[in-house]
Amino acid sequence: MNDQPIAQAVLAQAAAWLLLLQEGPLTPAQRLELEHWRSSDPQHERAWKRAQRLLVRLGSLPPTLARQTLERPGGNSRRAVLRGLALLLAVAPLGWWLSRRGVYHADYQTGVGERRDVLLADGSQVSLNSATTLALRFDAEQRLLHLEQGEVYIVTAPDPRPLRVRTEQGLMQALGTRFSVRQLAQQTLLTVYEGAVQVQGSAPTIVHAGQQVRFSQTQVSPPAPASAGQLAWRNGLLLAQDMPLWQWIQELLRHTDQALACDPALADLAVSGTYPLDDLALALAMLAQTYGVQVRHEGRQVFVRP
Repeated sequence: MNDQPIAQAVLAQAAAWLLLLQEGPLTPAQRLELEHWRSSDPQHERAWKRAQRLLVRLGSLPPTLARQTLERPGGNSRRAVLRGLALLLAVAPLGWWLSRRGVYHADYQTGVGERRDVLLADGSQVSLNSATTLALRFDAEQRLLHLEQGEVYIVTAPDPRPLRVRTEQGLMQALGTRFSVRQLAQQTLLTVYEGAVQVQGSAPTIVHAGQQVRFSQTQVSPPAPASAGQLAWRNGLLLAQDMPLWQWIQELLRHTDQALACDPALADLAVSGTYPLDDLALALAMLAQTYGVQVRHEGRQVFVRP
C-alpha cells in the first residue's frame, strides 16, 4: 500500500463522496462524475480506496451502528461529520488499514415489514426487501454475497474482483449490472434490469437485461420478460397486473405478521392496481372497493370472501 500523505482537500472530497453514497443510490450522472474524479488523479484513487477501507471497518460494527455513523445529518452537523471523516482518513495509521485486509464478513438483516438500503465497501448499492438476510464475504479474489432468505436489488460498482451472489439453489456472477435476486421456497428468481448476470453451473446461463429466470439446483427456466414494476417494493408498493388473488395475498404476507387468507372460490380472481405494502387495512379496503369482495376481521385473522 502507498503510505505517502494525501492532500487534505482530496480526503475531504473522498469523504463527501462517501457520505453521498451512503445517502442513497447515485444517479447515472453522479456515477460518471465519481468515476471521472477517481481517474483524473492517482491521489484521488488512493483517497477513494482508503474511503472504501473505512467502510470495511464500519462493516465490522453492527450494521445499525455502522449506518448511524454515516447517517445523513443537516447543516453544521453534516459539515462536522464530513470533517471527522476526512480527519479519520488522514490520521489512521497504516496498520489500522491493513489489519482487515483479506476476508471480511458482515451481515445485514431486515425484519418483517422493514426495507433497507446499504452501501457496501466496494461502492455497490444493495436494497433489502422485507424479511431478508444477507451475508457478505469480501477477499482478494471475489466479492461474495450470500442471500440466505428474502430479496435484494443490487447496483454493482466497478471492481477488478468478480461480484457473485449465492442462494440455496446456486451461484450467480454479475457482468456489470443492476439486478434483483429473490429466494423462493424451492427456487431462485433472478431478474436483470441492466447488463447481464451469469447463472453458474454445469451449463452456465447468461441472463440479459429485460429478462428473468427461475432456477433450481438442477435446471434453469427459459428466460421470461422482466418488468420494472417488480421493483415497486423499494417504494413500499405492490404493483399487480392480473395477479391471482392468492398470489396477491402471498405478496402482502411478506410485509406483515397478520394472518390473511381468502375463500377458495376467489383464489384465481385477477387483481390489478397499485397497493401499499405498509398499510394492510388500506390495501384490503382498495381491494374490496374495486372488486366487490368482503373483508372480515376475526382477531388477527383477516378473511377475504365473496
